[in-house]
Amino acid sequence: MTENPLGRPIRVLSVYPTFWPRQGGGQMVLAAIARYLSAEVTTIVLTRHLHGTPTRQEYEYLSVERFWNPAPAVWKEYATGLHHVSFLKRCVVTGIDVFCSLPRMRRLMRWSDLVHLHFPLPLGLSVAMMERLVRRPFVVTVHGNADVYELPRAMEPITRAVLKQADVVVSVSEDLGQYMRDTMGVGNITVIPNGVDVEEFRPGARPPGAPLTLLSISRLVPRKNIHVLIAAVMRLAAEGHQLALVVAGTGPEEDRIRRLASESNGVVRFAGFIDERQKRELLSQGDVFVQLSIREGLSIATLEALASGVPCVVSNLPGVREPIDPGRTGWCVDDPEDVESVTAALRRVLAERSRLDEMKQACRTVAIERYSVERMCDGYWQVFTSLVRSRA
Repeated sequence: MTENPLGRPIRVLSVYPTFWPRQGGGQMVLAAIARYLSAEVTTIVLTRHLHGTPTRQEYEYLSVERFWNPAPAVWKEYATGLHHVSFLKRCVVTGIDVFCSLPRMRRLMRWSDLVHLHFPLPLGLSVAMMERLVRRPFVVTVHGNADVYELPRAMEPITRAVLKQADVVVSVSEDLGQYMRDTMGVGNITVIPNGVDVEEFRPGARPPGAPLTLLSISRLVPRKNIHVLIAAVMRLAAEGHQLALVVAGTGPEEDRIRRLASESNGVVRFAGFIDERQKRELLSQGDVFVQLSIREGLSIATLEALASGVPCVVSNLPGVREPIDPGRTGWCVDDPEDVESVTAALRRVLAERSRLDEMKQACRTVAIERYSVERMCDGYWQVFTSLVRSRA
């Protein structure tokens, strides 16, 4: 690791719209950075208050401070996709976030050596405004879906302005970085791929002759195309192929997926919400992981599958396909929204089942060499130290 230019822990203010107890890929990245770099970094997270959570909370390797937003709780839940929230109501939540975060933002920016913003909006507006008064370097991590790919067109100019004011914009994948350069005109981009703790995931041994077990672990939202996967699996099962599908996760598509699983005559099992221990166990028991999303920054779930030695079937689309080497660690689906296309990809998996042991070893190697948490955090450490040194 690069030498710490301050001779003491770097004080990092991490800004995140909704942090723990809600968990997702971005929260996992923030927590991993704070934990892995805890000897060199002191982290305070500024986030929006959620019902039932304290204003201040101490964890082993980070602290959380929450600012109050008086908007109705259901409006503030728009990011989960559980409720439809109109664009106007989202704008109201954003405006209140900006206004209510400023007092704590000012105090914490004075304390910090640098600001690490996750997602340009809404709190990037607060950081950009306060940075003119409290001069601190700041880096923005763009995760992909909520902050760029699904961004309403009316919010693009504001997002672009925040990104261009940042000292460094971190993209979690090469595809996402190229999209921001080409589409948004953002040039100050450093690519640091998401990483996972490879040592927490272990390949399991499958008994010979067991049905091919496919896994889908994700938020249950339409863009994941889980209903298409179920239809393809049911078609192959009807043809006599020995395979099974386990779907785990929660989200707005949950009722639909539960119903489809109940109608599958046992071919599809819906596991619902699973915790981290259950996820690791499920991955160790699976043969193939399937990710049919139409867009991703860089899927943490896919990286965890690779770390577990599980080959992946993924959409042949930017961001989704990036961690997979076709033929070595998985297969690609040309059209993840088409049952025929998904069925054709799964036929290739069945035809090449004898190669799964060889592919499992390659998956584990790729996870260690490209997508370890150590590699990710070393990348952030390089960014942090260069920014602090430039302002020293």
